[in-house]
Amino acid sequence: MNAGTLMDLILPLGLVVLAEIILRQRRAAEAVAQFMVFGLLMAVAWVRVDAPDLALTEAAIGSGVTGALLLAALRRIGPHREPTRPLPSPARLPVYTATLLLGGALSWALIELWSDPVSLTAAVDARLAESGSSNPVAAVILNFRAYDTFLEIGVLLLSALAVYTLAGSRGRRSLEEPGPVFQFYLSRLAPLFAIVALYLVWIGSRRPGGAFPAGALLSGVGVLVLLGASPWPLGLHRKVVRYLLVAGFGVFLFAGLWGGRYGAMLTLPPEQAKAWKLLIELACMLSIGFSFTVLFACCAGWLGDESGEGT
Repeated sequence: MNAGTLMDLILPLGLVVLAEIILRQRRAAEAVAQFMVFGLLMAVAWVRVDAPDLALTEAAIGSGVTGALLLAALRRIGPHREPTRPLPSPARLPVYTATLLLGGALSWALIELWSDPVSLTAAVDARLAESGSSNPVAAVILNFRAYDTFLEIGVLLLSALAVYTLAGSRGRRSLEEPGPVFQFYLSRLAPLFAIVALYLVWIGSRRPGGAFPAGALLSGVGVLVLLGASPWPLGLHRKVVRYLLVAGFGVFLFAGLWGGRYGAMLTLPPEQAKAWKLLIELACMLSIGFSFTVLFACCAGWLGDESGEGT
């Protein structure tokens, strides 16, 4: 089975799963579980098309962190009630049929694209030396389409600031204190995950990696810390919290303005590009990981929990 065939199978499957979530409407937890399974299937698809960095990001964010966000929100809003008028079985057939037809049309479009692909690989390879990176993916994300990545970091910052606005009063943690086994592994795995995240940033200029997979890994560590016995306080009045939230956007903006001296914003000379890209990715890794941790804390109702002092 080649990569194209796998993607053709997974896309209709995802649409069927989505239709099942809409039609059944039985338990919200079941819908979240199906969403997380679909995220894992997409991660497998990215591995099959030789994109392990995107596979790691999909598994960590699309399935792991997003699934945790949905489960935390579900726990906060309370038990899900059964619909008073579930959709009758005969009415489901047209929805399934339309879903399969849409999936078939999208699969046909993908087949047509792969049969006559329009590739920019040669254009990227021709200017790879100017990007400050030997990894084409990193070159595209942080150089050739840096504006897109810059705006993505900005959207993430706005999302984090929005949840502080919506958080309201202090949250109350109602979970039981974790046992010694959880605390034992957390104290040893958290430093290890931090080292792996730094490695992903360092290797990202040459091989699959970069700020987004590293930030996703850090966000997983953040969620585990929040579930621990002594969760880190996330009050916006704390300086370190503000610094971590704006680090990625701020460094990216400064790099863009610095590049303006050489002709246009986010245009860096080749001799400086590598150092700037490493600095940008380190800052973005911190902001991505911390922002997702803040989003999880808000969904769980813990954002205002100020157990602890200091900055």
